[in-house]
Amino acid sequence: MNELRQEKNYGYKPPVKEEKPRGYSEIDIETTKDLIFNQLKNKLFDIMFQAVNDEMEKHEVFQAETYFTPQGEEWFEDQWFEFYHEHHGDILGSIMKDFTILQTKYEH
Repeated sequence: MNELRQEKNYGYKPPVKEEKPRGYSEIDIETTKDLIFNQLKNKLFDIMFQAVNDEMEKHEVFQAETYFTPQGEEWFEDQWFEFYHEHHGDILGSIMKDFTILQTKYEH
């Protein structure tokens, strides 16, 4: 009895209310999957975009210093931008294509 008095509720326990698990429809599930996909796709693209930049920086053929000369600085910047981004796009495109092939392979 002393133990019950020491509790603030004197041993009273409210009835346990059983909650039924909520059922989710296919629409709920598909909508949630779409939401998650949309939130992550841009992050993943940004991560891959940066990863390609990081890898390209490691190779001398994609370092501006390899080609840069003081003459024609403006021309160089325009040409370099075009050169670098063309090859960056090729690499990123190959990665995306590879992901598409992998996705198709594992869907079946």
